[in-house]
Amino acid sequence: MQAIGKIIEKKLREKGMSVSEFARRIATNRNNAYDIFARKSVDTSLLLKISKVLDNDFFQYYITDETKTQIASDPSNQYTTSSEIKRLSGKIELLQKEILILEERLTDKDKIIELMKKVQK
Repeated sequence: MQAIGKIIEKKLREKGMSVSEFARRIATNRNNAYDIFARKSVDTSLLLKISKVLDNDFFQYYITDETKTQIASDPSNQYTTSSEIKRLSGKIELLQKEILILEERLTDKDKIIELMKKVQK
């Protein structure tokens, strides 16, 4: 894995943000910002600030492929990815529409039954 500081610096450059602006947004000075770029690890609270400022999840770089596989294969895992949430939300929406259609059909069938009862009398 590449040092997290180098990854942060690369994302900063991609965003086009100056080091001074970056330092201001994470409540530090330029020298400390450059120090961050040289680090192999970053404190979680600072990494969270940096992730918000640069709109990038830097925690993902700490997860190895092996860890991802273990998480995905663990049935007791309670966490869901955002793509899975979107997929399930779409499925819920489709099922809600289907429920409405079925309720309309049921209402229509109730009306038919009532009409048939009247005709039989």
